[in-house]
Amino acid sequence: MNLRRIGLGVVLAATMAASTFAPVVFSVLATDLRSEFSVARWQIGALVTVVTAVGAALSPISGSIIDRFAPRHTTAATAVIAGSGFVAMGLAPGYAWLAAASVLCGIAQASSNPATNRLIMSQAEAGRRGFLTGIKQGGVQAGNFLGGILLPIGAAAAFGWRGTMFLAASVPVIALVVLGLLIRGRPAPTQPAAAPRARSAPVVFRLAVYAGLLGITVGSLLTHLPSFAQESFGFSLEAGGALVAVFAGVGFAARLSAGPLSERFFGHHRALAGMAVLTGLAGVFLALAPSGAWLWPAAVMIGIGPMAWNVIGNLAVMELSPAGGAGRGSGVMMAGFLGGMAVGAPLFGASVDLLSTYRPGWLGVAALGLIAARVGFGVRAEAAAG
Repeated sequence: MNLRRIGLGVVLAATMAASTFAPVVFSVLATDLRSEFSVARWQIGALVTVVTAVGAALSPISGSIIDRFAPRHTTAATAVIAGSGFVAMGLAPGYAWLAAASVLCGIAQASSNPATNRLIMSQAEAGRRGFLTGIKQGGVQAGNFLGGILLPIGAAAAFGWRGTMFLAASVPVIALVVLGLLIRGRPAPTQPAAAPRARSAPVVFRLAVYAGLLGITVGSLLTHLPSFAQESFGFSLEAGGALVAVFAGVGFAARLSAGPLSERFFGHHRALAGMAVLTGLAGVFLALAPSGAWLWPAAVMIGIGPMAWNVIGNLAVMELSPAGGAGRGSGVMMAGFLGGMAVGAPLFGASVDLLSTYRPGWLGVAALGLIAARVGFGVRAEAAAG
């Protein structure tokens, strides 16, 4: 692997990590932020909602814009916006500034997948993009994992949480430096410049439906699995967190391996269907679990399925979008995913509050996984028909 390819992996991972990092900041540093700005818990939660909602709303628009510019430039712009969000947090004199920083982070999240997907397409031929896409999406998981460990340490150190935000801004700066030094612009081998008002193919909207269904399950699982383990099976706080660590770690490994396996052996339609089936099976395990031991294999399934699907989804968008429309296609698909995440967690929580049991929610996750499997398996046929 040459230096340019290593540099490309660094740019992709760092850009994605920085662009999706804000919710981790608000979660891990919630106590510090509430104390600093004298706000309630729901106001911290509202910042996460702003990031997700802005990301979902702007993803298709940003994708269309990104299709009109060079991939190196749009990736650099994404890194600048993400870094500006961190700097804005570090300088925030009040809650309104945090809200404005959340908007910046939402814009970065909206543009991250379209920009980095087009960068991959400009640097690698079809059939050789799987590992790079896995590195790119693995950056999200790595950023979340490291943020959970390093943010509390940084906030407790002499430079405090504000200094920690300035340190976080160094990640997109690294992406910019490596991008400028090692990555040279090349014309995309399969994607000419986008035509004005280019429309996405029907298969892209099928992928967006799939992403939305999996987004609902991801929002539910991320938010409520630790509480379920603690309330239903007496898990400690640490053991509940270990469940999250298991599916995050498995998800990271799955993201690195899923792309090459899909390209060489399974085909994207089978990979998408298989990941959705694992999502449904995890829901069944959680709904019917007679003991806490069942939660561990469910966590492994979650890591392979809903935590890793987006590698295959992004590969499919790159290959199946109309000429010059990969950015818009990526944005449409991610709008579905982020929209699903935004509604999944509160709907699941409302069902638990109303029915005083988690089982209907987990059965809902199982049903959505099976529906998504049918939608994902149809990707190949719809692409052929298009």
